[in-house]
Amino acid sequence: MTATIDDRGDIVWQDASVAANYQVSSKTIPFVDVHFEIMHRLIDAAGIEARNILDLGAGNGIATVEVAKRQPVERATLTEFSEPMFIMARERFAAEPPAFRVDYVVGDFRETGWHGAVEANGPYDLVVSRFAIHHIPDEMKRALYGRILGWLRPGGMFVNIEHVASLSPMYNDAHDRLMVECLHGAAGETEGFEDVLASYRMRADGPANILAPVGDQLGWLRALGFADVDCAFKSFELAVFAGRRSAE
Repeated sequence: MTATIDDRGDIVWQDASVAANYQVSSKTIPFVDVHFEIMHRLIDAAGIEARNILDLGAGNGIATVEVAKRQPVERATLTEFSEPMFIMARERFAAEPPAFRVDYVVGDFRETGWHGAVEANGPYDLVVSRFAIHHIPDEMKRALYGRILGWLRPGGMFVNIEHVASLSPMYNDAHDRLMVECLHGAAGETEGFEDVLASYRMRADGPANILAPVGDQLGWLRALGFADVDCAFKSFELAVFAGRRSAE
């Protein structure tokens, strides 16, 4: 049976208006440049040359673009289940054709039919995901992390730029206010702060979030066999964490 918005909040991302709104609002996410700088530093510290990369839940392709700024990317495989998001990625790479091959794999994290296409393009030097995996239940997150380990080459790295759970309402409130300050600042004086806060908390994509604490996710990665697992950056509910497949 096809899932609906009633039983799957993440289906909202297949709405073109939601995707278009994110294209604008994502530019106001706090610490965007810091997230990518941390990613680059982790890749450098691991001594990886990311020639073959996998971008999970690639959205408009921004993570792939950022990796390619400092890495000798030769091939990038992008997965996404939102057609409007994939259209944005295709338009991005059509407007500025990269020097590397780009493959697109339509893939829903809650299903496995797309895994074969991903495996066929591997193994990968780097798997990156950005604000995507938090849309699936925790048992599916853990299962996907296990798949990622198998898709990496020995020594390869997984970097997740992610929205994670707060451990108390106080920290959740602090996160929401940080996000809204950035949104309000970008909007200028057209709306009051409390109005923007109310809109943020009622946003259409909010119910799609199934957040897990970063500590739990680090534990899953370690238990699955990832090495060098740690959270390299965290500000309230925004985190960058990573792990490597041990060299064999």
